[in-house]
Amino acid sequence: MNKYALINNQNIVDNIVLWDGGDSWQPPENMTFINVENIDCGIDWIYDGSVFTAPEEVVLTPEPLPEPTPPTKEELLVQLNALSAQIQALT
Repeated sequence: MNKYALINNQNIVDNIVLWDGGDSWQPPENMTFINVENIDCGIDWIYDGSVFTAPEEVVLTPEPLPEPTPPTKEELLVQLNALSAQIQALT
């Protein structure tokens, strides 16, 4: 078994497969395959016809969460009254 890169028509590696080279399997249409047994490459790498290049690393920066708004006096009083009612129900 050898390791092959399946390359789409945009010259990007879609998959890496193990294949014995036999006729029982053929790559999908519009895909080329290159034996990469001793070549460093992976999915999403770019192939220029002779060299594989790793894709640029995408760094995602999360958006900061908005500062929580403190409850108003009225909201706190509603919560206090609800808790007081629960406490009274226990006694």
